[in-house]
Amino acid sequence: MTAAVATTPPGVKTDSAVGTGLPRKPVLAGAAVLGAVLIAVPLLLAGGAHDDDRNASRTVTAKDSDTVLAPESAPAALDDYVAEKPSASPSKKKPPKSEAPVAVAPQPVEVAPKPGSSPGKTAEPKTKPKPKSMPEPKPKPKATPKPNWSTETISATSVLEVNQAWTTNRIRMVMQTDGNLVVYNEKDKPIWASMTFGQNHRAIFQGDGNLVIHNAADRPIWASRSHGHGGARLVLRADAKVVIVHNGAVIWST
Repeated sequence: MTAAVATTPPGVKTDSAVGTGLPRKPVLAGAAVLGAVLIAVPLLLAGGAHDDDRNASRTVTAKDSDTVLAPESAPAALDDYVAEKPSASPSKKKPPKSEAPVAVAPQPVEVAPKPGSSPGKTAEPKTKPKPKSMPEPKPKPKATPKPNWSTETISATSVLEVNQAWTTNRIRMVMQTDGNLVVYNEKDKPIWASMTFGQNHRAIFQGDGNLVIHNAADRPIWASRSHGHGGARLVLRADAKVVIVHNGAVIWST
């Protein structure tokens, strides 16, 4: 069996919204107003309570505070309301910077003048600065003492054979085996020679002042050519010279 469904003919409006399934407009409007009222009522109650708390706090402050003057109190003087300058909070002082020491030149000390001295002149200090010590000079080497050379005087007539000599402590005149008449100094160095070579020569200092060399045949081969001076002397001097002297004058020398 089938159920019968009531249908609304087209073009016909109904007052209820049962047919469509939606609420009507007046119902929606009422619901919106009711919601707004429900929200506003708690807010108003909270605001009133807050105002009551403010009034209560103001009342307590007016009654209990010491800064609110009573109506019967005397008027305040002008000095009572002069604002004091705030005192600066104590600050830690920075330690002063240490300054570098400044060198101060010593002041000259005046010396009292001695009695009897002129006032214009200042007395000199007693203590004089010591002179700088000079290096000691090096000792000079001692000079070697000069030797005391001797002399030798030969008178006429004198003869030198082979290997014989007239000598002093410095020089010597020698007739050598080679026939040469040679003079040697203190260092045994030959300083003069007759340059006569041969066998068995001899030297003769004659009485006429002449020095002559004879060969083995007894013939003269060399001479000083100082003849004609009788009484002359043959001298070996300290200066290493061999001379023939006549009356204080040198007539021959090596």
